[in-house]
Amino acid sequence: MSFSGEVKRELSRLPPVCGACKKALLYGMFLVNRVSKSNLTLLHTEHRPVADCYVGLLTELTGSIVSLLINDYTGPRQKRSYTVGVEHKEDIERIGRFFEIDPNQSSRRLNRRFLKRDCCVHAFLRGVFMACGSVTNPEREYHLELAVGEPLLAQQIEELAEECGIPFRSTVRKGASILYLKESEPIEDMLTLMGAVNSSLELMNVKIFKDVRNKVNRVTNCETANIGKTVNAATAQVEQIRLIERTVGLKELPDDLRELAELRLENPEMSLRELCMELSEPISRSGVNHRLKRLGAFADEIQSRKK
Repeated sequence: MSFSGEVKRELSRLPPVCGACKKALLYGMFLVNRVSKSNLTLLHTEHRPVADCYVGLLTELTGSIVSLLINDYTGPRQKRSYTVGVEHKEDIERIGRFFEIDPNQSSRRLNRRFLKRDCCVHAFLRGVFMACGSVTNPEREYHLELAVGEPLLAQQIEELAEECGIPFRSTVRKGASILYLKESEPIEDMLTLMGAVNSSLELMNVKIFKDVRNKVNRVTNCETANIGKTVNAATAQVEQIRLIERTVGLKELPDDLRELAELRLENPEMSLRELCMELSEPISRSGVNHRLKRLGAFADEIQSRKK
């Protein structure tokens, strides 16, 4: 099951905080779905827990006769979907009266009279998400959206969420209004507010894992780059020392430079710090670096003479 499906399954199992929360939850699910007058369809979803929750609430609260149709697809996705509908137009009218909605209205508006308490607001947003929301697997990216559709209703839901501290952004896709979140923290807050605490914790764990992995990758890349620089520098130093050895000989060097030159030829993989400790009289890392630069300058002088 997808992460979005897991979230909806968790939300569908939550008990109502108060009696009015049931109505607020059902109101959220009903408000964001347009009724198809041709076949009296109320909801189309790929998530069975959402369909079962919707059917149960409609039957319990409105007394309507509700049907659940299961659709099997044999195409590439091979997914099953569920259609919730009613048998008679009278049931649509009964549900409309229950929510004080005129079925003939061209657009729907949010009626805050059904959102008496904070818990009811949270239940309403839960219903909206269950009916028209989705959230991407956080291992890929952070993205939660509500495909509300109607611009005015989307604006009202956005304002309601803003009052709860959820900063939705809005856009239009194929003529429909979309509310979305793109950062992990507001998505965590939205999941927690709706009651999907386990899913919110899972998102946090994924975020922590990704942060640690990225940090390890940065450290590894940095160490790899430093190793590469060290190897390249050591290779250049060995070439310079061999040039000196072939031309004038290492015996012509001062004792301090000769000892370091011989040590570098014998140990091309050593770091400067390791070279410090192998000298007969240990010196600082900067001291070793200074001597190597003197050897390099001597090699450059020899090279220039040859030209």
